[in-house]
Amino acid sequence: MEHLPLLTSSAASRKKVFGLGPPRTGTDSLRVALTHLGFGPTYHMREVLFEDAGIPTGDDMEKWRQAGLGNDVHKNLAEILEPWRSGCDLPLMAFPDELLELYPDAKFILTVRPAEEWLASMSRTVCHVCGGLSWYMPITREIPIFPFNRFKTQFDMLNAVTAHMYSGYDFVDMCDPANRDATLKWYNDWNARIRKIIPKEQLLVFRTGEHGYKELAEFLEVPLPEEPYPSTNSTAELTKILVMLRNTAIFVIIVSILALVLLAFLVTRLLS
Repeated sequence: MEHLPLLTSSAASRKKVFGLGPPRTGTDSLRVALTHLGFGPTYHMREVLFEDAGIPTGDDMEKWRQAGLGNDVHKNLAEILEPWRSGCDLPLMAFPDELLELYPDAKFILTVRPAEEWLASMSRTVCHVCGGLSWYMPITREIPIFPFNRFKTQFDMLNAVTAHMYSGYDFVDMCDPANRDATLKWYNDWNARIRKIIPKEQLLVFRTGEHGYKELAEFLEVPLPEEPYPSTNSTAELTKILVMLRNTAIFVIIVSILALVLLAFLVTRLLS
């Protein structure tokens, strides 16, 4: 069960906070931690897909895609983020320059982990959902009901947003095993870029697995919680979701085959 926001502060009411680390660097744990520290609701890819916080995000995919293509970037970001006090993960983290321009007094958190660990985690999880590494996602994306219908628009959006991040290198490129060395370079270059863009006094480099509430609370100037820093959205948890998506695709295939067999039977009966 996720924590409810228990702590409040004047700092939490004044400034927005944005995480600029890529997926699989502890972004979901950061989402939970920011909400608990009084900076919620916190925007995240799971909000774009599932609306966990109860805030409508149905139009966000297209706005992010347009932003990734360079269309009305500041306008789209401002409209999307207006209800949110903080945010992290893709697609938000792909726009550090624009976020700093829109919210010059915001604080920023760069979640980092060793590059090899990051890529291994991406390859086992997110790349199967969004990066073209699975046979079942093209089927699942065609299911015309929530939330499956959002996976279809997510694919094009992520490619546009990722290409915006780094010279046309899109999400499918990032997940392609043949591009391993280039993707590791992209990751290291991204972290260096954030350190260069964001003023030092506004940036916390948060080492996932090493840092916790102590570093985060001190940076955000809020009280230190007593409980441990959250650990959510693990590889094991995401693997269960992947199995569910694969089984859903298998179910759709079976139902489709049965429907075709039944249709063929009825046509045969009518013509006989």
